[in-house]
Amino acid sequence: MVQMEVEMDESKNSADNIQTQLQEEYLKSLEQLEEGQLVDGSVIQVTPEQVFIDVGYKSEGKIPIAEFTEIPKIGDVVSVILITKENKHGEVIVSKQKADIKLFWKNLRQAFQDHTAVEGTIEKLVKGGYDVDLGAGVRAFLPISQSDAQKVDKPEKLLGTKASFYVERLYSDGKVNIVVNRRKWLEEEIEQKRTDFFENTPIGAEVTGTVKSFTSFGAFIDLGGFVGLLHINDMSWGHVTRPKDFV
Repeated sequence: MVQMEVEMDESKNSADNIQTQLQEEYLKSLEQLEEGQLVDGSVIQVTPEQVFIDVGYKSEGKIPIAEFTEIPKIGDVVSVILITKENKHGEVIVSKQKADIKLFWKNLRQAFQDHTAVEGTIEKLVKGGYDVDLGAGVRAFLPISQSDAQKVDKPEKLLGTKASFYVERLYSDGKVNIVVNRRKWLEEEIEQKRTDFFENTPIGAEVTGTVKSFTSFGAFIDLGGFVGLLHINDMSWGHVTRPKDFV
C-alpha cells in the first residue's frame, strides 16, 4: 500500500514537472517575440471584417480583411509584423500589409544579389525610358535601351506589359533609386530557347515557324522564342523577287 502511494506520488510529480517545463517553454517563446518582428501565424477565424491570427501569444492578432488580396482559409499560414504584444485592451496588434512590404524588400534585395528576375508591369513613359510597377508601392526605372531585345520603334507598344526584369541598381546617393533591365533577361531567355531547340532538333528536320518580318533577302521566322532566317534563295526552286509572295 505504501509502495503504491509512493508510485502515485512519483507519477504526479513527473506530470507536474512536464507541465512546468511546457509552461516555461511557452513563456520563453513569448519573451522571444519582439515588436517589429516578422512572424508566421495561423489563421484561426475569418469574419466579413477581420481575420484572426494565432502567433503563439496569449491572445490572437486580428487583421482587417482589406489587407488580403485573397480571403484566407482557416489553417493558412500568414506572415505578419508584430506591432505590439499587448495594447491597453490586452490585444495583440499585427499587420499583414507591413509584413508584405518587408518581405517584398527582402526578396528584392535577394534578387539583386543573386541576379534573379523580379516581376513588374511597364506602366508609363518617362524621360529616357519607362516607369515600372514592381508591386508593394515600389516603382523602378527601365531605360528604353534596356526594355527589349530588339530596337524599340514605338515605345508606347510596351505599355501595360507584364514582364520579368533583372535589378541593376537599388540605391543611388543613399536614396532608393531602382533601375531594372528587361533586355538582359530576354536575351538570356532567347539564348536558352535556341540551345534547347538545337539540342532536340536534328539538322534536316522539318519544323514550323511564324513569319515575323521581311527583308529584301528573305524572311525572319520565329521558331519558338528565337528567330531564324529563311533566305530568299531557299524559298522556291524558281527565282524569287518578293519574299512576301511566297511566305
